[in-house]
Amino acid sequence: MESERGRTQRKEAIYQLLLLLCLLVMASFAFPRITWLGNLGYALIALLLTQLVMLRKHVLRLHDRMYQALGVIALLTQLWWLLTPVHWRLSAIPLVVSWSLLVGWSVVRLVKRLASEQRVNTQVLMGAAAGYLLLGLTSGLVMSGVETIQPGSFEPVALPGVDVVGNSSVLHFTPAFAQINYFAFICLTTLGFGDITPVHPLARMLAVSTGVVGQLYLAVVMGILIGRFSSELRKN
Repeated sequence: MESERGRTQRKEAIYQLLLLLCLLVMASFAFPRITWLGNLGYALIALLLTQLVMLRKHVLRLHDRMYQALGVIALLTQLWWLLTPVHWRLSAIPLVVSWSLLVGWSVVRLVKRLASEQRVNTQVLMGAAAGYLLLGLTSGLVMSGVETIQPGSFEPVALPGVDVVGNSSVLHFTPAFAQINYFAFICLTTLGFGDITPVHPLARMLAVSTGVVGQLYLAVVMGILIGRFSSELRKN
């Protein structure tokens, strides 16, 4: 049987790795030469959330297997979306649905884990930060999918290669996705610079939902962490 110390160390390692992967994806959008790392980072995040965390579980329940299956589906839909031609607009629908469900489920699981922590340390704070960044990155991915479903959902977004139609894959639009991810984090943090505007109704609702979810996450997680820290002070 795995010791309590071993389980704690494994959870803390997962927090650190999740934060590292989120930062990797964000860095890929900042430097055009390594944009390919962003797609790899998303894939690794899906594997970490749904597969690696289950390795030490001796018994997998039905909801655990469903969660693992959802991770595989999200990974496959992302690959399918990236490799399909841009004019296959409906190819982004499975991506939008699967990643929304996956990250929504993952954030709920993460918050439950944070609530079960006995003390607040650096690794727990890293896990909380990773959850927040994950919300922003997923919002950016979903918004990018919506942009391919309904071109012009976000303005002004410079789409490279718009003069090249035919079989150009979604990968040609990576610089535009960097702009959309920037907008997603603007919505998440409710800064509202106004340089990018959601035009279509679906894009507007995504922007609003991102802002609401971001504030709810901060409120819930801050309440959990402050409550845990206060209880530690009372014990001491």
